[in-house]
Amino acid sequence: MKRESPSLLAALTVGVLVNVLLRSQSAYWPRAGAATALVCVPALAWVGWFFSWAWRQGSTPLLRIAFALLLFYTSALELLRFWNLAQRLYPGMVSLTAVCFMTLLPVLYLRRVSAISQTAHVVLCLLVLATGFMLLTVLSRLHLTNLQTQPLQVPDFAAAAQEQFTLYPEYLLPVLWPRQEVKPRHPLLRLAFLSLWFDVGIHLMLELFYGAAMPLRVDPLHAAARCGALSVFNRLESLQLILWAMAVTLKLALYLYAMCRLLAPRESQGSSVRLNTFPLYIGGIWLTCVILRKTEIEIAMQTRNLLTWGLVLLVGMGGAAAWLCKRLRNFG
Repeated sequence: MKRESPSLLAALTVGVLVNVLLRSQSAYWPRAGAATALVCVPALAWVGWFFSWAWRQGSTPLLRIAFALLLFYTSALELLRFWNLAQRLYPGMVSLTAVCFMTLLPVLYLRRVSAISQTAHVVLCLLVLATGFMLLTVLSRLHLTNLQTQPLQVPDFAAAAQEQFTLYPEYLLPVLWPRQEVKPRHPLLRLAFLSLWFDVGIHLMLELFYGAAMPLRVDPLHAAARCGALSVFNRLESLQLILWAMAVTLKLALYLYAMCRLLAPRESQGSSVRLNTFPLYIGGIWLTCVILRKTEIEIAMQTRNLLTWGLVLLVGMGGAAAWLCKRLRNFG
């Protein structure tokens, strides 16, 4: 049973950690982030649980289509964000079409849940090792005197809370996974905890590196990593690009599997994606990326966040109404 329906918690964890590593701009001070994370971690976990509960009360075909469109739009934005970052760090190195096919073609291998789970554990280990190695290379440049001591204001906490309340689709996807004989305990709470506190830790490292100049830096994490004497960003840039591509590909495989379960629930009861869906999927994603290539990616990500919260609101209202109708019917 475990082999047929392996846990996808590692894949979800890779997804939220990649969001931290590929973010283009630092948004808040770590002291404020540590304070707001105490509230945001259980809040995000509760939102994910509430969505799952409301979805199981009765999801309509219209909500399924809306969820699938949101995942499709998110997939295109993930590719565009990766391409924009590659363009800034390595100008002229890769084209948008090359990035699309470099990340989309391996999804053919990741069409099975078992392949997603196994690859996720490998990518997660590589991400942890690469992040640890990066920290070692810049350790001599981290100074305690760079820590800011000025009192935090309300806007500082508001900025941290706004950034941490970004609702990624990974918090909503567990409701679509196949039933497992042994489920992980409190997966949403663990996912939110790892995501937000990893984000706070990265911001702390950036403050120790840049000091008061941290909010003014573009791509602060990657710029800091390039300063390391033995940094993987300097010596092994091609391997770094491959690692990023693997992580983004894993996210796309998760979204594709979820879309198939949303749009064809009867045909996708198994643990794999049908091969006949790939030509339409790859062509559609590539065409969407070409159309949106000039879009401001940060604004598009904010729009995606608003759409995700809107979907949670609609599903919550529908689930509450369905639950109330069942209670009234039973009472009557």
